[in-house]
Amino acid sequence: MSSPGHIRSLKPPEPLPAWRLYGVLIVLLPVWVVFPWVAAGPYAYLLPLAQLCGIYAIGATGLTLLMGFTGQVSLGHAGYYAVGAYGVAVAAGVWHWPVPVAIGAALGAGGALAWATGAAILRLRGHYLALATLCLGVIIAEIINRSAITGGAAGLFDLPEITLFGLARGPVGKYYLIWGVLWLVMVAMVHLTASPVGRALRAIHHDEEAAAAVGIRVFEVKLKVFIGSSLLAGVAGILYALVYTPSYLGPEEFHLMLSVLFLTMVVVGGMSSVWGGVVGAVLLTSMHEAITLAGEKAGLTQIARFEQLIYGLVLVLMMIYCPRGLAPSLHRWIQRRFRRPP
Repeated sequence: MSSPGHIRSLKPPEPLPAWRLYGVLIVLLPVWVVFPWVAAGPYAYLLPLAQLCGIYAIGATGLTLLMGFTGQVSLGHAGYYAVGAYGVAVAAGVWHWPVPVAIGAALGAGGALAWATGAAILRLRGHYLALATLCLGVIIAEIINRSAITGGAAGLFDLPEITLFGLARGPVGKYYLIWGVLWLVMVAMVHLTASPVGRALRAIHHDEEAAAAVGIRVFEVKLKVFIGSSLLAGVAGILYALVYTPSYLGPEEFHLMLSVLFLTMVVVGGMSSVWGGVVGAVLLTSMHEAITLAGEKAGLTQIARFEQLIYGLVLVLMMIYCPRGLAPSLHRWIQRRFRRPP
């Protein structure tokens, strides 16, 4: 018979105070608000870069939820990103639906596709699941590249913009729109992962059989997380199509390497942290820009191959010196640095 002390130890953990739960979001909010004033004049090129960082961070955050907290590997995330982008582009630009209706239709199509494919492939595990999602991403990319309604290889032109009644016009307005959406996504992520649902996700990650034994509906939870992760990728795709590049949307953005890039962002940033996707997206997107500029100044003609070499080197160094990722390692360093002595 269990002792009273043992029974008390099984009580659920006390909820964290709000300042600890949302402290990072509160601290970073002024930085995000002030950034456009810093990126002015000769540094104006940083605003489009920050917009792309925010879009990729939304997609990578969804993958963090799927991989880091639920333990499901996906190599087809670029496919759902493409469904969001092309779904809203076709609905608003080709069929001339109102933008809000087109956004709802794109998210509905992405969610339905995620439900249908997730119900089929989430019973797989390990490299079988990774291979299935990889094939799914390749299939979506081929459909987009060969379909007449998506413009094929030529793409789509002159898409309507999301302007929020004129508030999101210009580089600064687009920046605030994208990072505002990201901030809301991070609030939801922080709340979700600190809730009982987040503990259920971690239980599934560590041991699915044990999680099922304590009453967690493992497959149902995995499917819901897969759909949610795919919807976040779709939101990122919508922002890319109607905010970042409304003048042109082409299939060259939605290739296999984009799925690999999302995966790399999550690994480098830290799969076990809600901030891993944001940190990885900002770092690797900025690194891409720096490598491109350095390659152009050096007169290199094969910048893409050089960039892949750098990414590979970064991954190897991360696995050796920082295997948990940047965000968890930084968090541990701050805790050690500012820990109060007993």
